Amino acid sequence: MGPRGRRKDELGQPVLPPGDSPMFLGEYRHGIDAKGRMFLPARYRPFFAAGAVLTRGLEPCLYLFTLPEWRRVAERIGQLPLTAPEAREWRRFFFGGAFDVIPDEQGRILIPASLRAYAGLEGQAVIVGVHTYLEIWSPSAWQEILERFQNGRIPPEHWMKLEI
Repeated sequence: MGPRGRRKDELGQPVLPPGDSPMFLGEYRHGIDAKGRMFLPARYRPFFAAGAVLTRGLEPCLYLFTLPEWRRVAERIGQLPLTAPEAREWRRFFFGGAFDVIPDEQGRILIPASLRAYAGLEGQAVIVGVHTYLEIWSPSAWQEILERFQNGRIPPEHWMKLEI
């Protein structure tokens, strides 16, 4: 048993009900040190304790996946046809920019220089919970995203096609 009576597996990760996944929520601001290390939000560290995968996001951000979620996403991408040029491009972008990361004893991950450059990360980062994974943004890029919503530059009709 872990804190608050939560069961943990042999790797120390929280045991979730069968078929359940952690739900990542919220916005966190953390520094990035000179070596490129960044603290993970404390409440989510147990889910990444056995390792994680960090890769380029579609916008200028990074995606951080738990190992189980990475396997699910990789499986779906792996089913794309090799004969489709778009599928090959997506695989190159997504897998070519992916790195295995393991948090240190303090709960920090090392963000490779190439990924820091891609996302424009210098000294500070905004970590955003996006349901099944985390996104890591530069503060200025994240602010631009928020302003698009706050200033009404994205009309409500835009979201109607998602049928939420």
